[in-house]
Amino acid sequence: MHQRLFVHIPAQLFGARLNFLLNRKLQPEIACQEISIAKLDLGQMREFAAQLADQGLATCLHAPFNGFEPGSGKSRVQKRSAQICRQSLQLAEALGARRIIFHPGLVYGSRPKETAAWLENSLQFWPEYVHQAQELDTCLCMENIFETNPEPLFELLQGIASETFGHCFDIGHWNMFHSGRLNDWLNMMAPYLRHLHLHDNHGAQDEHLPIGQGDVCFSSLFSWLKTSACKPTMTLEAHKLSDLDLSLQAIAPQLTNP
Repeated sequence: MHQRLFVHIPAQLFGARLNFLLNRKLQPEIACQEISIAKLDLGQMREFAAQLADQGLATCLHAPFNGFEPGSGKSRVQKRSAQICRQSLQLAEALGARRIIFHPGLVYGSRPKETAAWLENSLQFWPEYVHQAQELDTCLCMENIFETNPEPLFELLQGIASETFGHCFDIGHWNMFHSGRLNDWLNMMAPYLRHLHLHDNHGAQDEHLPIGQGDVCFSSLFSWLKTSACKPTMTLEAHKLSDLDLSLQAIAPQLTNP
């Protein structure tokens, strides 16, 4: 499979799906949403990743997002977010992860004053972990969640200004919350675009459908990528193996281009 392509695998199922990944030559994005990193055996995770690496297969990591609010002004929340970030970097080191995807923690419906406070706190939070990411040769990627436009994330990325701090564009989330044109978002974020999350929906719920089963404008995304200098890695965020097969079939023609 294409070296830029990854597939969603829950962290607690990594071992159970290792042979599936090896047999299909698929690279996992290890997702830590349903299990605490503290409950994972890092030595075991390292062994699993080493087996993939022996076959020329890489990994990405999706960090936990429950309780992760790096832009919060509350000390207790900041400490919890810092703990999650440290644990995520430790797991990324064990996995040899090429990307670590984080939710930025900007609350849905934030007003300008709240967004400004989130940005100020985030600019203070991230530099320490960007430095650690540089040492691990990985990239921290901020994923759009509720953002209706790219400006808040753009200002954060511009403020940190590091090659190891980029954007994960989730087109499914964009389809639910956007207020502008897809190309406008992509053109603004192009200098920072490092990773894509690909899944489908009908615009109202985060359904995580296979590509082509909702109304997400994948054709526009792939057309933009063909004319762009950006070559982001990407993850198929199918939550069922049967859906993954459908998404793999749908994306295969797009991966024939370099």
